[in-house]
Amino acid sequence: MRILLVQPAPFEPGRIGLENAIWFPEPVALTTIAAIVPDHEVKILDMRLEADTVYNETLLSFRPDIVGTTSMTTDCYQARALMTCAKQTLGRDKVFTIVGGHHPTLAPWDFQHDDVDALCMGEGEDTFVELVTHLESGGDFQELHHINGLRFEQKDGAWHSTPKRHQNRELDTFPAPRRDLLPKRYRDEYFFTIAGPMASMATSRGCSFDCNFCAIWEFYERKTRFLSAEAICDQLETIEEKTVFFLDDNFLTSKRRLLALADEMQKRGIKKWWGTQGRTDFVADNPDVMKRLRDSGLVMILSGYEANDEEGLSFVLKRNSADKNRKAAKILRELGIISTGIFMARPDFDEADFDTLYAGINSLGVAIPIITVWTPLPGTQLYRKMEDKLLTRDARLFDLLHAVVPTKLPREKFYAKLAESNQATWPSFEKGTFTVMRNRPAFFIDQFRGMLRFFKRIRQYSPIYEDPASHLRDELGIIEQRVNEDVVLANAEKEAA
Repeated sequence: MRILLVQPAPFEPGRIGLENAIWFPEPVALTTIAAIVPDHEVKILDMRLEADTVYNETLLSFRPDIVGTTSMTTDCYQARALMTCAKQTLGRDKVFTIVGGHHPTLAPWDFQHDDVDALCMGEGEDTFVELVTHLESGGDFQELHHINGLRFEQKDGAWHSTPKRHQNRELDTFPAPRRDLLPKRYRDEYFFTIAGPMASMATSRGCSFDCNFCAIWEFYERKTRFLSAEAICDQLETIEEKTVFFLDDNFLTSKRRLLALADEMQKRGIKKWWGTQGRTDFVADNPDVMKRLRDSGLVMILSGYEANDEEGLSFVLKRNSADKNRKAAKILRELGIISTGIFMARPDFDEADFDTLYAGINSLGVAIPIITVWTPLPGTQLYRKMEDKLLTRDARLFDLLHAVVPTKLPREKFYAKLAESNQATWPSFEKGTFTVMRNRPAFFIDQFRGMLRFFKRIRQYSPIYEDPASHLRDELGIIEQRVNEDVVLANAEKEAA
């Protein structure tokens, strides 16, 4: 069968978004699905890197039997539009459309649409294999009851979920992602901050922590599974790029596993610069392990610092401490590892709270601080708790850069303080970055082109992010300003009383 897998484009070019400047990864979800059906003709389109017309042109030239896409929360409308375009271009009974990923699994109502034949709920490989086998044999689009892990529209118009597919398959038994289906012109564009071109791969799935703002642990049913060191290195040996990002939601878990990976990389003579995501408490508690990983090529870590005080960390069930945040930032600087830290601006912040957050970041010396807005994402404990307080359910604004619940400050002031973050935390950037540059000059020399691209993107992105009006413009027609003003007035009256 002919299978077209498509990465959705951002819903509005030039809009505020972390992909504008910080992180632009490979579509690993698509290369992973492509690998599981080796006997079929598969094509991948990354619409983040293509002109708008390319998708329709590909539908007409490739004539796929199946069109699949993946979706996070903020691109769910684009993902659904891809399905609609496929049906309208090729015919409703000529192409089967399916969407998978975090958002359809945790918020399926956004995809219960006539142009979407099925949602893949949870992990998708085995479900997709069974679906392709069913369709290849001439199976009915609406008779999918025998395939676990799907949600689909039945002939009577009702949406039906088949039993959950258990996520217990050993990761080493999955084939390696089909990176060969990504043309070089795509691969040259993928990056994380200053590192690029950068390949991406996942070495584990799941997270054992239960932060209330995150749904990873719910998506993976509180389980964490790992690729072996040997399987990781098998993939690394096939990657041409000098720099690789391990996409694990929490790479820093088992010390034994991490040391085994470092040993295996040394044994095979694998020389890569690499980055990943990991918690600060692991860094603080295991400086010796971090040094060993640094020696194996680790150059950057993305961590959720979230807050600089115990109250803020407790607020999001982080199960960490401000002291460990401080220790981790210091260890990473001394080891020459770039720390990219995520911090949250909560909707109950006043102006002094913003200033305190920025001052705390500067004291940490995090190389690349990213200030996000505390957001109850669909599928999280936080969403269920705050659902009655949401100002909108429009998925485009659940991007960690807009407040979807009422703010203590008027929205104009809230966004004005948020927009100060780049300038206000510049001392942290200087302290963190220049220390790492002195410790790891070879990396920065090697990534000179990536650095130029990063700073070019920052120059393009900063005028948008640093303009409070741009945040408000995104909300026009979606969030009524009067609603938030009423809340601010009520707060003021309550405090006065």
